[in-house]
Amino acid sequence: MSAGAKQPLLSFDEVYDENFDYVYRLVARLAGSMEAEDLAQEVFVVVCRRLDSFEGRADIKTWLFQIAYRVVGASIRKQRMRRLLALEVKAESNDLAIAIPRSLERAEQGRALAKALRKLSFNKRAVIILHDVEGWPCATIAERLGVPTNTIYTRLHHARKALAKAMRRAESLEGNAQ
Repeated sequence: MSAGAKQPLLSFDEVYDENFDYVYRLVARLAGSMEAEDLAQEVFVVVCRRLDSFEGRADIKTWLFQIAYRVVGASIRKQRMRRLLALEVKAESNDLAIAIPRSLERAEQGRALAKALRKLSFNKRAVIILHDVEGWPCATIAERLGVPTNTIYTRLHHARKALAKAMRRAESLEGNAQ
């Protein structure tokens, strides 16, 4: 290292070992558990390349969140059409069931909720997952996403409204099918 180059605050191994579970959980909720392992690894590829730029002014989890948010967003933009087609095929096969026992009915509601979440924009999905699932305060989400707090409140409001509408629609479609 040259005399003017700065030493990284943390080693890659430390960051990986201490934060993999956090990054994995985050990307699993943002993108779905099917891709979580690959996306978590992509996050750490970026971390490996950029660790020397981490200055320690913010918490390491804030920095990791921002990287994960961008990696998941890029993945969603790249694969959106393929996922939508696959989901439609899966949804059609699920509609063939004639009688649904109570436990399967709950599973169907879970699938309807997951489908409704996937239909939300990435920004709204991220806010509702971080706030309602992870329990983050809106101010923290705003800080980590780099947007005004009122924007987070607006996204959360619209996300909840869209989810409620989608769930009512799913229930009415289910009722009409019976």
